[in-house]
Amino acid sequence: MNGKSKHWVNRLAALGLVVGLVAGFAAVGSAQSVGGQAYSTYVNTPLGSSAQSPLAVLPAVSGTDGAEADAEGGALSVAGALSSDFLNSITSGEIGTAETGAQSTASAASVNILNGLITADEVVANVMSSASQGGAFSSADGSTFTNLAITGVGSLSGDSPIAPNTNISLPGVGYVVLNEQIPSGDGVTSSGLTVNMIHVYLQSLVGGILNPLTGQILGGTLQTTGEIIVGSATSSVAS
Repeated sequence: MNGKSKHWVNRLAALGLVVGLVAGFAAVGSAQSVGGQAYSTYVNTPLGSSAQSPLAVLPAVSGTDGAEADAEGGALSVAGALSSDFLNSITSGEIGTAETGAQSTASAASVNILNGLITADEVVANVMSSASQGGAFSSADGSTFTNLAITGVGSLSGDSPIAPNTNISLPGVGYVVLNEQIPSGDGVTSSGLTVNMIHVYLQSLVGGILNPLTGQILGGTLQTTGEIIVGSATSSVAS
């Protein structure tokens, strides 16, 4: 096992992501459901495309049985758009009468987006959802960036975590949302969360008019022409 693989195994152990994620739950299942998926990278741009990879989707969970799915990939390269290495994703869930839980994690190393515009040594997306008689909740605790940097912005790898849904403009390119979090559920009997650690939205101006005196473009509408995602994890529960 190489160093990166060992690091991945150790990280999952630290996050408690195992088949028995909710081993303390009651032994008899009820009319509850769990869901989860994770993938390390996704590219859909004019430069090239790559499907959600490696994709792990939680199988159906019923009765007292838990379930797990994992996927692993090597290096990924979409010329001019994204390169990354050591791609891993895993999701698991279990149902019990007292509590129901699901957790998903995705990681990518040596991340390079748009020819160095955004780089990171490692990106980890981690989400978990839980439901019990006390209510339902989801969390992205354990999601991290290592040595994240954006050209024109600088290093973003300080001691403080990056706030959810941090939006940063990328002039001439579009914008990026860091630690993008998309919640679902009512927080009472259901809860879900998707976290996309790096989500680049490529945009172009359509319909503008060039002012020949100033060289500026007047009017027009910005349209999204592509996207790049690194580190995506989703979990959900319902009771």
